[in-house]
Amino acid sequence: MPQMEIVTVMILFAVSVVAIVLIIGLIFLKDKSESNYNQMMIEQQIKVEKELKERIDEADQMLKELNQFSSYIQSELEKKHKELLFLYQMIEDKEKKFAISKDVVTEQHSLEDFSNEIKENENGSEVHGVLNNEYYNSIIELYKSGKDTSSIAKELNIGKGEVELILGLSKTR
Repeated sequence: MPQMEIVTVMILFAVSVVAIVLIIGLIFLKDKSESNYNQMMIEQQIKVEKELKERIDEADQMLKELNQFSSYIQSELEKKHKELLFLYQMIEDKEKKFAISKDVVTEQHSLEDFSNEIKENENGSEVHGVLNNEYYNSIIELYKSGKDTSSIAKELNIGKGEVELILGLSKTR
């Protein structure tokens, strides 16, 4: 029996060695599969990071393009604003010139009408009547008080030429 015990111990020893080898093999396989899994995860993470970086770069490029476009739009709006201001100024200038020319034409018509009226009256009797109109005394008094023809015309709301004509005809000038 001692030999059987030796054989049993040897079988136990052999089984133990095989069990230890199997356990070590399983540990290595597990480490290798974990290593493969970890490697796959790292590769996947790198891929995701690379894709995110590409998306961020695309977004940055889009932002740059949008900034350039907004700058272009802003400069175009400023140009149009300046053009509008220029056109508005031109319109104001034209309105002023038109108002001045309208006043000149009105004054010329008043002078022409008054001249025609005087020419029609050769004997001078109507001239005396014209000089005695409602503005005559006011014009003479204002002129004698030191006012000029422009201020008299504005005050009485008549043409400057008419004031000058009445003053000239009254010979008080």
